Amino acid sequence: MRELLRQIPQVSKLLEEYGKTHQDVSLVKKAIKQAVDRVRKEILAGKRTNLEDLREVINEEINRLKKTNIRRVINATGVVINTNLGRSVLSEEVARFVKEIATHYSNLEFDLDLGKRGSRISLIESYFVELTGCESAHVVNNNAGAVFLVLNTHAKGKEVIVSRGELVEIGGSFRIPDIMRASGAILVEVGTTNKTKLMDYKNAITENTQLIMKVHRSNFYMEGFVEETSVEDLLSLGLPVYYDAGSGLLINLRKLGIDAQEPSFEELVNTGLHLISGSGDKLLGGPQAGIILGKKEFVEPLKRNPLSRVLRIDKLTLSALEYTLRLYREKRFEEIPTIRMLSVTEKELKKKAKSLAKRLGSVRGLKIGVIREYSKCGGGALPKLELPTYCLALKHEKMSAKELYSLMLKQEPPVVGRIKEDLLLLDMRTLLEEDIKDLVRIIKALEHTS
Repeated sequence: MRELLRQIPQVSKLLEEYGKTHQDVSLVKKAIKQAVDRVRKEILAGKRTNLEDLREVINEEINRLKKTNIRRVINATGVVINTNLGRSVLSEEVARFVKEIATHYSNLEFDLDLGKRGSRISLIESYFVELTGCESAHVVNNNAGAVFLVLNTHAKGKEVIVSRGELVEIGGSFRIPDIMRASGAILVEVGTTNKTKLMDYKNAITENTQLIMKVHRSNFYMEGFVEETSVEDLLSLGLPVYYDAGSGLLINLRKLGIDAQEPSFEELVNTGLHLISGSGDKLLGGPQAGIILGKKEFVEPLKRNPLSRVLRIDKLTLSALEYTLRLYREKRFEEIPTIRMLSVTEKELKKKAKSLAKRLGSVRGLKIGVIREYSKCGGGALPKLELPTYCLALKHEKMSAKELYSLMLKQEPPVVGRIKEDLLLLDMRTLLEEDIKDLVRIIKALEHTS
């Protein structure tokens, strides 16, 4: 072991060798140090008996450091709004518009009619008014920010009544009670986990009650001995009612053939709610944003709150959101990738899977099959929804499914799938058309892997 450690070349010698072919000396130096450290640890752990592949390890480190940290991946998980993989995908048309705004100056806060400073929110507010029927709209960086802003503006130091069955965790350990406390609002819990009646809300109202808040259980569901109070009944109590819709939806999914009981923004506005909020990058299919809709007297104060500047969206988010809303206004729903993926038929997915399997043909050492499975919506939305789908099922003769999956994650671009019963499944629902060429290349290259 000591002899092998002594055989490792000095970093300065290796740098002299690699510096001749690489311009970025600092990057090469860092790669060499990391490669040498890795090799030394392997020797000490008894996992290495020679230095034959040292140059290969160094080259791997150089290539790794040259890559950006955030990278494109192929989503073959079947989870449409995949939080870990960036949630909703934007359409090419939306991306082109974002590029135009990103690479040029824009009228972000300049009123072209008046020739003076304007408001960035005014550029998209009219879309929400037209699409949902609300009186006014505001947009912040995400829905957690929207919840925080609403509570801080309208209920700081005041009581907000919420059902115990709706005190949800929205991901990453962010919980509704924590956000409420941080906003300065006083949480008043009513009812039980499984049942909250109108009388529970009514009995909790005091002189210090400012809002009734209803939270849509978008990331879980309850069945059995349960009861919740409707929006209409809450409005009958005479207090302002704020509805956190969570995932945010602009159209009735049932019209697209998706059997899901999910209230749209328009349906919620029509109930007469004072304030509604939801995400822009979930069911809406746009960029990350917190959308707030409602009656003018309740939305306008949000815009004047200094925290609106802290939570405001930038020009790239704004442009992506506007163009996505434009697709909705023009009823071009199928051009929104999230909507398209959720509504694609089982027949189309089967055809896609068989076509891809045929295109791959025979790959030595690999069995490729087509099986029927189920996809998920994801993103904390529609937890009960199971979408029939078709997957490529891969089984390698020399590797376990876990080992094969690990190999796929190291490809360029990485392929993210799911494992079931020692099969690596690649779901057709979330596979983009532009992914197919790369996926074929990656799978065919497996025959050269022992």
